[in-house]
Amino acid sequence: MTVIECAGNGRARGRAHGEQARDSVHAALDRWREGTSARSRQQLAVTGLLATVEAAVPDLAEEMRGIAEAAAVPFAEILAYKFMDEQWWVHRKHLELGCSVLGKADANGVYLAQNMDLPDFMDGSQIVLRIRPDVGPAALVLSSAGMIGLTGVNDVGVCVNALGMLRHNSAGLPVAAAIRGALAHSSRDQAVDFLHRISHASGQHYAVGDVNGFHGVECSADEVVVSCPAGSPLLLHTNHPLANDDIDPDAERELQREGRFTDSVARLDFLEANTNRACDRIAAEVLLADRTAPLCVTPRQGRRTQTFGAVSFELGTTPPTARFCLGLPDEQPWIEPGWHASPSPDHSA
Repeated sequence: MTVIECAGNGRARGRAHGEQARDSVHAALDRWREGTSARSRQQLAVTGLLATVEAAVPDLAEEMRGIAEAAAVPFAEILAYKFMDEQWWVHRKHLELGCSVLGKADANGVYLAQNMDLPDFMDGSQIVLRIRPDVGPAALVLSSAGMIGLTGVNDVGVCVNALGMLRHNSAGLPVAAAIRGALAHSSRDQAVDFLHRISHASGQHYAVGDVNGFHGVECSADEVVVSCPAGSPLLLHTNHPLANDDIDPDAERELQREGRFTDSVARLDFLEANTNRACDRIAAEVLLADRTAPLCVTPRQGRRTQTFGAVSFELGTTPPTARFCLGLPDEQPWIEPGWHASPSPDHSA
């Protein structure tokens, strides 16, 4: 497993990421260029997305610059690569929706688990970021080499699901920056407040959990709607909105035509029917490997989506237990990187 140590201020964290993962960043960008359209990449450059990141979470803008510098890639390219969800609504041909999340709080403990489903060309770029900022809590984050994060945990866990039917905002905060911005807060209430205060670039569901349960919000261009009230003992979500009706009609038609709405409903129905099986974190990890719904997704005819990785966070421990599967959870092992880097071997003896 590749664990990238990212410590210090934003620019220092980015440089550490770019230096340690340089070869992986270049390989990931090569696959991304081949798998996406030049038009969609270029259109991202003329949006207000970067300006919003700089205003709302300036240290993350610096982290992005640091990655580009140390990996020796053009900043415009690394920026467009990070704005993955936003590239989907720029060019809907690449609207590769996926991700299934479940959280449960009961006598057995509190866990939040998720399959992260992404375009298949991203497979091979999986990394875990171990983040130790100058200010704020440490975090463990599933990511792709060159990206600042996909889902992660500090004292709280934050999981995300794309809601492509919701309206977008070309001057909102991109999903990657919203995730990391939420993880800069050390309590569930603070993280949720952050998600309510910012403008959102892309339709997205954020599942935020801690030892007391879960809070879920569905975010679109103009609305942040609670889908799971604070402290709820159960949270389930896939890729269709359950509470937010700020719908983009064109996106809805596209997703309906491609059958992706039906896929999302099938996965949510499966989660609802099998919540009793997911009695604890270990059982949830087994459930995420299911291919009958399927929760564990592989490419199909006309579909390039694949489960990129999975996470399971046990939130009732101090610090939280964070486990990551870098790839298909029915094929790859679950690994626990821990919150501290292993000490370098002592060769003085």
